[in-house]
Amino acid sequence: MRILADENIPFVREAFASLGEVRTIAGRGMTPDQLGNADMLLVRSVTRVDEALLAGSNVQFVATATIGVDHVSTQWLTQQGIGFASAPGSNAISAAEYVVTSLWLMAQRQGRVLQDLRVAIIGCGNVGSRVFNRLEALGVECLVNDPPRSELDADYDYRQLHECLDCDAFCVHVPLTTAGPHATLRFLDHDFFEALPEGAIFLNAARGSVVDEAALSKILDTGKALNLVLDVWANEPNIDERLVQRVQIGTAHIAGYSLDGKVRGTELIYRAACAHLGAAPSWSPDQVLPESWLGEMRFGPTADDDQVIQTAMLALYDPRQDDARLRIAVQTNPGNGFDRLRREYPPRREFNSLRVVVPAGRSALRARLDALGFKS
Repeated sequence: MRILADENIPFVREAFASLGEVRTIAGRGMTPDQLGNADMLLVRSVTRVDEALLAGSNVQFVATATIGVDHVSTQWLTQQGIGFASAPGSNAISAAEYVVTSLWLMAQRQGRVLQDLRVAIIGCGNVGSRVFNRLEALGVECLVNDPPRSELDADYDYRQLHECLDCDAFCVHVPLTTAGPHATLRFLDHDFFEALPEGAIFLNAARGSVVDEAALSKILDTGKALNLVLDVWANEPNIDERLVQRVQIGTAHIAGYSLDGKVRGTELIYRAACAHLGAAPSWSPDQVLPESWLGEMRFGPTADDDQVIQTAMLALYDPRQDDARLRIAVQTNPGNGFDRLRREYPPRREFNSLRVVVPAGRSALRARLDALGFKS
C-alpha cells in the first residue's frame, strides 16, 4: 500500500506506517504528477480533490483530516468507486474554545462581561452546538439559527435569521454549500451586515466564502461600527489585507488548530483507512500526545469567578497572539505568510489538558469550569 499524505497532518507517518509506505508532500498546489503510484491519498482543506487531480491515478481511498469537505468532489469519488472519509467533529472542541475566548475578550473590550451579551449562533452542528453548550453554561442567552436542523427537529426553538438581528454578537458555524435551498456561499451579504446593530460583534470561524467580503467592506466604508473576529477569509491564502486591518481579532484559519484536535483528526482518518482495508487499528493518540506544559492551576478563596475563568482560558490560549502574528504576516509576506502561520503553528492544548483547582464550596464556579472542559 502506497500512501501519499499532506506533510502537515500531525503524526501521519507514525499512524499510517503499519498500513503501508508513507510519503509526504506539501498539500497546497498538489498536482497529478505528484501522486505517482499512490493507492491512498490523505489531505487537508488546502488540497482540491477532484477529477482533475485523480483521473487516471491508482488512488482507491481518499481521506481529509478536516471537518469540512467542500474541497473534495465527493460525488465524483463515489462515481469512481473511490473510498472516502473525513474527520467530523475532530477540531470542534478547539474551535469552540477559540470562539468562547474571543467573545470573552470582545465583551471585555466593550466594557462588558460575556454574560451581558445576547448571542446568535448561526449553524449548530459539531462546532455550533459546542459553542451553545459552553455559552449557556456561562449564563449567556443564545438564539440558534439553523434552517436544515429546524426542518428535522420541530421541538427546538430554532429562530429565523431575521429574528436574531437584535443580538449583540453573531457566531457563524455553517458548512460551505453552493446549491440547495440553504446554500451558504456568500449568504451573509450586504443586507445582513446592514441590518446588524451598531457595534455588534461578528465572528466567523466557518468558511471565508460564506461571507460576501466585498459587501462587508462596503458597509464598513459607510462608517458603520462592527466588531469583527475573522478566522476564515475568502481567497485564502491571498486574503484581503485591508480587511485584516479593519478587524478587532484576525487569525489565519487556526480556530480548530489545537494539537488535540489535529491528532484527533489523524486518528479518525486512520481508523477509517483501517476499516476500508479490513485492518485492525494499532495506533492511538495516547502514544504521541505529550503532557501539557501547564498541568494545573490553583486559586485561593478570594479569587473572583470571572477572573479565575479568564486566567485559565488565556493561560492556554490567547487569540490576540495569533492576531498579532497575522498582522505581521500580511505586511511582510502576504499569501505565503498566511500558509506559513498555519504550517508552523505552535502547539496549543485544549482546556481539558489543564486541571483548575478552586476552593471547596465554589460549586457555581466549578460548574462553569467543568462546562468549559477544564479538569477538576
